[in-house]
Amino acid sequence: MISLILCSYNGESRIYKTLEALSKILIPLNQSIELVFVDSNSTISMLDFVEKSWRELGNPFNLKTFYQVKQGKVAALQKGIEISKGNYFVIVDDDNELDSSYLIEGFRYVEKKNQVGVLGGQGVLPKDLEVPIWFESYAYHFACGSQAKNDGNVQPFRNVVYGAGMWVRRAAYDKAINNGFRFIFDFHGSNQKVSEKNNGGEDGELCWAIRFQGYEIHYLSSLRFIHRISTSKLSDSYFRLITERTSKSTLLGSLYYRIYRMNIDKVHNFWLKDLGFIFINYFKNFQFNTHYLTLELKRNLSNVFLLLKMRAKYDQLVNRLLTFKKSSI
Repeated sequence: MISLILCSYNGESRIYKTLEALSKILIPLNQSIELVFVDSNSTISMLDFVEKSWRELGNPFNLKTFYQVKQGKVAALQKGIEISKGNYFVIVDDDNELDSSYLIEGFRYVEKKNQVGVLGGQGVLPKDLEVPIWFESYAYHFACGSQAKNDGNVQPFRNVVYGAGMWVRRAAYDKAINNGFRFIFDFHGSNQKVSEKNNGGEDGELCWAIRFQGYEIHYLSSLRFIHRISTSKLSDSYFRLITERTSKSTLLGSLYYRIYRMNIDKVHNFWLKDLGFIFINYFKNFQFNTHYLTLELKRNLSNVFLLLKMRAKYDQLVNRLLTFKKSSI
């Protein structure tokens, strides 16, 4: 079985086109499909709307629905994975329209390559959507554009792929969970609910958890979906929010990367070491251009402030990841 996991928060105005595209998707030979919808504590429950829409679309395959009281993408995604049954699960955002061949192309790829734990696709914008001048440089953070120069293993170009359209091998995910993997977004702020609601980066963290199990992260350019980004997300204010999220997920990703490569069992005052790493890395790669003197500087300063805020719990976090790594080997 292949499970499609669709999570949404107050997405009633945009989700019908997503469901419509899923209803037309081609199913790989001899495979069963299920759609798992999780309402991420919307102001007004979306369950009735989604169930009614799916009936109108002909009930093409089995639909499961769940209302997750705990708000946040991580909580909704975890619940979707928990109640799904597929040997693979595919993460679908509520503004994505998967190509009709998405499951056939992806299934053929992951079945041939047992070392692949995660497979990413390529988000493309609607042809009539106008984007601001800064969008092309940050398209990846909006789950759009190419994720690597070539198909296959994303390394050394990058270490992770974005979550929209992401294929995950269930055996790899279960292995990570059994070895102690837990999302660590509650370390990003003192208010856990606000932190989980506003943070991005759970997709990268999921990729790292599966990489720790010995699997590879791959990209396939023929896996395509339309990403219907709302105009509100193309505003300067949302752009500032995205850069803030990117700062936090970058810090998290670089931490996973270093732990992946380190050969130590326990740390003390590791936040000081990471603080030095941020400064050294910034000045080592320093460039005299507007991008580096504004956005890169802002990102690094955001990481500095985040580290200072987290310092009391940072060793606890790092040692937890070290334990996870040791269990995964």
